[in-house]
Amino acid sequence: MFDLRHCTTLEGRVLAHGEDEGSGRSFMMLEGTDAKVHCIYHTPQMAEARACGGLRVDRFVRLRKLFENGRALLEINELGHSEKILSDRRHQEELAAQVLKRGTSLAECGWGGWLGRYQAALHKAAAERARQIDPLEQTMKPQPVRDRSLGR
Repeated sequence: MFDLRHCTTLEGRVLAHGEDEGSGRSFMMLEGTDAKVHCIYHTPQMAEARACGGLRVDRFVRLRKLFENGRALLEINELGHSEKILSDRRHQEELAAQVLKRGTSLAECGWGGWLGRYQAALHKAAAERARQIDPLEQTMKPQPVRDRSLGR
């Protein structure tokens, strides 16, 4: 189980919701953009969002831990259908700008399925952004892509 107490931000595609047979607690499975599948027990904010029709399967969500009056709260942002986020230029450009500003690199490409398409879109946006900043920038050269999906 993923512990939200040790996380500031997590985003990805909602895969499923279920209930732990042993404890009766509800949980969500999230395919994170960090190339991990996270199993997260529902918080009160998540239960409320579900009751209002949110956090549906195949939606792209961002979970952020915030503090208000010294108390941790979970901010839930639903950014739309996970397939539509693949063509959302604004989303891709914002993330590319953040990556370039921090001087970090994007996660390794080469995954199959939705995650692979998401990573490819971000790499393309980051390369375009780098060329806008410095047309001679060569740090975003296309890297050989290794298929990590094992046929999935």
